[in-house]
Amino acid sequence: MHDAITVEKAGKPAAVVLTDAFIPTARAIAKIRGIAEYPYAVVTHPVGSLEDDVVMARARQALPRVLEILLAK
Repeated sequence: MHDAITVEKAGKPAAVVLTDAFIPTARAIAKIRGIAEYPYAVVTHPVGSLEDDVVMARARQALPRVLEILLAK
């Protein structure tokens, strides 16, 4: 979240994908960085311990939201 907001403030579009476990943290960082309503895509936690095909399925699930975020900028 922090890096994406930094990139956005530099004039470049960015999109954040995070797991549902990190929603409160993402909201707090966005608020602290001055963009309380910063958009993001959410996938189910966890992802680190999953097989590649499951991670890819979750990425495909997040893709429409990522595109929505990027194309809105």
